[in-house]
Amino acid sequence: ARAWRQMGSTLLGLRRDEEALAAMRRALELAPEDPGVLASMGRALFIAQGRFREAASYFEQALEREPRAGWFALQLAHCLALLGDLGPAEDMARRAVHLQEASLSGQEGFVIVGSHMRLGHVAALQGRDTEAVDLFQRELAFLQRVDHALRGRISIELHLRLGTAHRKLGQVEPARAALETARAAFETRLRLGADDPFTRYYAAGIYAQLGDTDEALACLEKAVETRGALTVARARLDPLLEPLREEPRFRALIQETE
Repeated sequence: ARAWRQMGSTLLGLRRDEEALAAMRRALELAPEDPGVLASMGRALFIAQGRFREAASYFEQALEREPRAGWFALQLAHCLALLGDLGPAEDMARRAVHLQEASLSGQEGFVIVGSHMRLGHVAALQGRDTEAVDLFQRELAFLQRVDHALRGRISIELHLRLGTAHRKLGQVEPARAALETARAAFETRLRLGADDPFTRYYAAGIYAQLGDTDEALACLEKAVETRGALTVARARLDPLLEPLREEPRFRALIQETE
């Protein structure tokens, strides 16, 4: 089962999505109770097809079998937030925060990042923007204390969300400062040769919030090229992209199904 799961993850990275899902299904046949296999299937459905409800079900099953796995709780919170199930999303995000602070994710000492940010994401969706700002700042402080492979990438989404929350509170200068920090971090990644559709998606939000519609749409179109189903599923409902809603190019994009 582990070999099939790893094969599925590799194929997913190569964007051979149907083969990836077939490998994950084989892993599930061999080990239907394995939390790692269940979570990997959830991740595959999320990334390959933007099927948030089904992905959430797999993450929930994985977390039931490994309650200390902060990454499972974090991903479940994200799926539930995207689905608009904000009460359960908040519960899962708080659980992930507890596990992040305890440096637990299935095994002792494994650090996750992003749980305060996800809780802030949920708070912002509920209109609790002052609380969201505080949570985003907590995540920034946490990132200063850890050395994590995803720290640079997460900081881009984090500053985007922080800037947007400041803006909703009418805090113009802090909003612009956070958004400019996010833009600079993204553009530095590009200059270093690091490009991926997930960060491109958040870059679209950054440019949209800064009023650079053409660059926002270019980033979104680039993300659609490589992760179309996920990008479109998120773009259809994401308030971060609200400035683009009336643009014909945006409307054409969200009609995409592949």
